[in-house]
Amino acid sequence: MATNNLLGLLERIRNDDYQAFELLFEAHWQELYRYAHKILRHTSDAEDIIQELFCDLWANRAHLQVHTTAEGFLRGALRKKILTRFRDAEIRARHLKAFGTTQPQESEVTFKHLVSHDTLAAIQVQAQVLPPKEKEVFLLSMLDDFSVKEIAEKFATSEQTVRNQINSALHKLSPFLTRLLS
Repeated sequence: MATNNLLGLLERIRNDDYQAFELLFEAHWQELYRYAHKILRHTSDAEDIIQELFCDLWANRAHLQVHTTAEGFLRGALRKKILTRFRDAEIRARHLKAFGTTQPQESEVTFKHLVSHDTLAAIQVQAQVLPPKEKEVFLLSMLDDFSVKEIAEKFATSEQTVRNQINSALHKLSPFLTRLLS
């Protein structure tokens, strides 16, 4: 895609044009996926990071500032996400090494155990605004501790579809969750 055309798409996206966002996604997701997969060497990690990249792009569209070529902007944003993932994995590994060896696997702390009963009830009430399938997937994931794989099997759908639904629900509920949990 020509640079001017891509810059035009980014400008349209900044102005809430979802069709331009879809065009951008269709034009670049495969190239970005190949790049992410080459570095991460894991299909689902590469898919997840591309999904995060485009979800963040849409969520932060009003603040888009492209100071390089548009292709460079997308590649740079992806590179930053990958580096952040590596950093987070490194930190997690250090913490597990330092603290995880003394804690048995069965005592894993889940979201449901971290928040009060009232908080869980508030989340369940707020989740009612979600589309039915998205709501069910979100609640199974966040409150009933189902894994993505378990939810996909339950609904006979792909794991990526489940991840998309959870991510969509989180984006829709993020203002509420931020206020509730802060």
